[in-house]
Amino acid sequence: MSFLWLKEPLLQLLIALGILMGFFHPTAWAGAVHRIHLPTLEVLGGLMLLTQGIEQSRILPKLGRHLLDRVHSERSLARWLTWASIILSTFLTNDIALFVVVPLTLALRQLAPVSWRRLIIFEALGVNVGSLLSPIGNPQNIYLWQLSHLSFPGFIEMMAPWGLVLLAGLALLVELGSSRRPIVLHLEDHTITVLRGLFWISLGLYLPFLGLVETGHSTWALALALGLGIFRPLLLRFLDWGLLVTFTLFFIDVGFLSSFFNPHQLPGLGQGKSHIILFLWGILLSQVMSNVPATLFMAPETDSLKSLAYGVNAGGFGLFVGSMANLIALRMARDRQIWREFHVLSFPFLLFAVVTGILFL
Repeated sequence: MSFLWLKEPLLQLLIALGILMGFFHPTAWAGAVHRIHLPTLEVLGGLMLLTQGIEQSRILPKLGRHLLDRVHSERSLARWLTWASIILSTFLTNDIALFVVVPLTLALRQLAPVSWRRLIIFEALGVNVGSLLSPIGNPQNIYLWQLSHLSFPGFIEMMAPWGLVLLAGLALLVELGSSRRPIVLHLEDHTITVLRGLFWISLGLYLPFLGLVETGHSTWALALALGLGIFRPLLLRFLDWGLLVTFTLFFIDVGFLSSFFNPHQLPGLGQGKSHIILFLWGILLSQVMSNVPATLFMAPETDSLKSLAYGVNAGGFGLFVGSMANLIALRMARDRQIWREFHVLSFPFLLFAVVTGILFL
């Protein structure tokens, strides 16, 4: 197991912030550690193990070859992958969608010189847009849906007008941000042998894994995935442990941050206040602490769940920290340059989400 991830700047920054906040507020240590949400880490770890199984089965280059046989330009490939991300995140969740499309995109690098960084960025934006349309698309929507007592169609009706505009904006961004350059395939490597047994076992475990998660048994779901890791130890060796540690540190740092102030101290926030102010606070706090903690932080102090839902979902754009889905996509890429490229596209899209969100409140 490699510990090179300990040298990553983001991880070191999170550690430094935690130590600094703990120094100024030492009594908050217990509360901050208590904020670690084990079910989230269990689900994330299990999904990573199952995804590793599919990756190590070597099936993805084969699937990528079939895809590239059907698309003829980078723009058509970008359309296909972006819409796959949108649809999967609407019916599943944003993180599960990324665990499907990002490994496939990374496999495409082996087959053709495609702009894979740009594709992953479109996918990250796509899952954030697609997931906001559904009450089960992301964790913040699941929580707000339960609070709202809206029906499943009722929640979709609340989010759809704005969400469809964002879909149109993302479609335009994909058209403008991708090249018409034809895809030139490398010579196919016939020496690749697909480990079909590993593939089918990994794929077959997804349904029971998700079933256990949906019924609140995330620990058993992780145990199921760990069984695959014991069957093939290489899965554990190449697991992105740095991502799990990063998520853990995010929970701790958000716990410290919450101990320094509460929603009552935010100007303009509270019962009967401006919906636009609430929307903007949802965005701002999401940019600082990510949109799921921002939702949990603000929900008790608002009587407009629509404004909050719009705000925290818009806050998933902009900085990578706005949505944990962004972090998952960028970490899976394992590339430093993609972090800068992501923000070049994500910030303008955040501005678009802010303007259109205000219009639909």
